[in-house]
Amino acid sequence: MLRPLLILLGAIALVAPSTSQDKKKSDKKDLHGVLLYAIPLVAKTGEKQKLTLRGKGLASVKEIKVVGADDAKVKVLGGKAATVPNNYPGERVGDSEVELELELPKGAKAGEVKLVAIGPGGESRPYTLLLRDDLPAVVEKEPNDGFDQAQTIAIPCAIEGTIKGERDVDVFKFEGKKGDKLRIEMQAARYGSPVDGILTLYDADRRVIDSANDTAGIPDPILNVTLPKDGAYYLSAIDANDLGGINFGYRLIVRRQK
Repeated sequence: MLRPLLILLGAIALVAPSTSQDKKKSDKKDLHGVLLYAIPLVAKTGEKQKLTLRGKGLASVKEIKVVGADDAKVKVLGGKAATVPNNYPGERVGDSEVELELELPKGAKAGEVKLVAIGPGGESRPYTLLLRDDLPAVVEKEPNDGFDQAQTIAIPCAIEGTIKGERDVDVFKFEGKKGDKLRIEMQAARYGSPVDGILTLYDADRRVIDSANDTAGIPDPILNVTLPKDGAYYLSAIDANDLGGINFGYRLIVRRQK
């Protein structure tokens, strides 16, 4: 069975009724806009690209400021309200978005480039943009929904993918050697993506080798595995809540360790 067994534990959250003062504080915060994530999630350097920034209170944003890349060029194309499906968490998906053209210099460094939305209420908190690095970039291609349609990858690589719809499964295939030590890491929630990822590694006989959801308090899964034999392996990525859409982006790093 491709999907790992998920045991859902229910919890009751006690929420105190909000006061008018709390509401005013909330409204004031919303006026500044909130940047949650970018679509696509991974930005390139050295070339012009279109990005959509998703979040809250962004429909009236007219300016985006780039911090940490002095020679960056940015042009805001427009903001608008965005539809949130009824069963999706609005606080993670966002209710508005702003589209822009962005050109980052080749020397822009991962972890240093931040975007700030400027709207009628002032500046948003900085959003750290996820950048490509020296790892070979692989763009996820559909259909790759099962073992028989798995997308072949070579290690090392960084897969730039999207959980494109509800119950979507992305499967990747690679060749491994006995004793290979692999680190497989998803970058998604740390960069605001609504993806709540689960990674599962299978052998050529489609038996589970290992699986991970949250790892050591980090909302994105990390697998550290030693391959038990030579042969083909399959790696699957899903959303734990079976949600998806064009804004459910992730970056999946697969590399060998010494």
